[in-house]
Amino acid sequence: MQEPTLLMKKPLVRYSQKSVLVIEDFAEFARSLRGMMITMGSKKIDLVYNGEDAVQACKEKKYDIILSDYNLGDGKDGQQILEELISFKVLKTNSVFIMVTAENTTAMVMGALEYQPDSYLTKPFNGHILKSRLDKAIYKKDLLAPIARLERKKSWNEALEQCDLIIAENPKFKMACLRHKYVCYKALKRYDKALELTTKIVNERPIPWAMLGVGEIFFAKKEYERAIEIFNDMILEFPMVLEGYDWLAKVQYLLGRPVEAQQTLAKAVERSPKALKRQKLLGEIAEENEDIETMTSAFRQAVKFGANSAFASPDEFIKLTKSIGRQLKGNSDVDRQKLMDEAESVFSKLDNRFKNNPSVQFRSAVAHADFSSISNDEKKVDKYLSTANRLYDRIEEHMGSSESIEISESLKQLGQQELAECILEEAVEQYFDDPEFIKKAAKLTTNKNLIENSKKANQMNNKAIKFFSAKDYTQAADYFGKATQIAPNNVNINLNHVQTLLKNYQSGEKNKALLEKAESILSGITRLPFDDPRYERYSELSRLTQLILQSL
Repeated sequence: MQEPTLLMKKPLVRYSQKSVLVIEDFAEFARSLRGMMITMGSKKIDLVYNGEDAVQACKEKKYDIILSDYNLGDGKDGQQILEELISFKVLKTNSVFIMVTAENTTAMVMGALEYQPDSYLTKPFNGHILKSRLDKAIYKKDLLAPIARLERKKSWNEALEQCDLIIAENPKFKMACLRHKYVCYKALKRYDKALELTTKIVNERPIPWAMLGVGEIFFAKKEYERAIEIFNDMILEFPMVLEGYDWLAKVQYLLGRPVEAQQTLAKAVERSPKALKRQKLLGEIAEENEDIETMTSAFRQAVKFGANSAFASPDEFIKLTKSIGRQLKGNSDVDRQKLMDEAESVFSKLDNRFKNNPSVQFRSAVAHADFSSISNDEKKVDKYLSTANRLYDRIEEHMGSSESIEISESLKQLGQQELAECILEEAVEQYFDDPEFIKKAAKLTTNKNLIENSKKANQMNNKAIKFFSAKDYTQAADYFGKATQIAPNNVNINLNHVQTLLKNYQSGEKNKALLEKAESILSGITRLPFDDPRYERYSELSRLTQLILQSL
């Protein structure tokens, strides 16, 4: 059902009905902003003075208007707040976010295209300017909100219809609607329509998101050289739009040109050093290219700028200590004590930030033992290996594939063969369908049956998926069952098995035993943390299973 759109006539904004959050570390200016909003008629205004409190306030209350200073002192900055709120879908679809700043620095406005505020305001400004900016932003956001709501529900075809309705009634917002149409076409994998739309726009007038879209579609269609051509053109046309560099590096790397990919990313981080994910990717590619200096610099920046980010992970800390260790190994001219002190400081920050996570603590202990062996401190090696062995039994979730390889390599070098094999066995059971991981695991393990069994499990899983696609749910369930006999703790197979059992029940075989089996499998999945990307699927399958059982 289509949602009604707003008419072309701009309605009066009733600020008395809008909830407002002001994020400003200087109390005097916060009061000034509050006064401006009161003059407009606002009554529901909250003030917070740092990024951490801002994010928490937004989790507790859905604000209509957020006015955030960019520079908020030592904690999160305004851009980090915005990225976190968008990434975790904390904001309402029609919430308006205005970035307020005294700075006109390039780094400040270098957020990704998908993380742009609705408007920027540079100090000083008065209430009339603020109201004018808010009126425009609120009108546009309210007008486009029906599209955004449909996109959140993944109702792509309905969203496309809504775009056409709004274009017909409000031609002024045609370009914004075309951008939404591109998102919908891409989600539906209607690549020809997406390419037609973006190419037409670019031919009329180059626009960053449209140029990016052309390149993305060429990438999706595996026309990689054409994608490279577009992204190169985009960088020349819009050198400060950094997604162009990201995509160019992605294609270069895919085509086996890691040195070019590193050079491309280096240009991007030079323009905007605060992008955490980009710094980490640069560090990883530099490691592959044996460029330890760039690797160290990138992960050092990632640790620095991730200090207040919700997207920080143990990876950048561990990788930084490893790059420092490699510098100590290969260069007698470095200031060894300075580097060792830095590494110890990084381990301390890592352990403090993730102190309640046994898996990270275990990984840190192994890395610390590895680093201590480079500095020939045998007492510390023994100390951290002892800590690692103690922590291993407390780990409740499955470790990732790359972490498992990293830890196993370190443990084998440290003479901890048995523990290394335990980690490899568990990881192979979880990630047997990842060919790159299996290649690396095969080089490390001494248990050749492990790799053979992983191949068998993968074959069973693939057969089951084919039967599922053909809607032969009985055969699919049978093969998923065979796969779980080889890999009983594999989360993906177990979830696939449950989904197949439910489909089998719903498609006609009303056998309660199918539901009871699904319930039993779900109850056996006990090591899946809330932040695991598979948790949402697990939760939905659990809900559906219980719903059907309760209806009997």
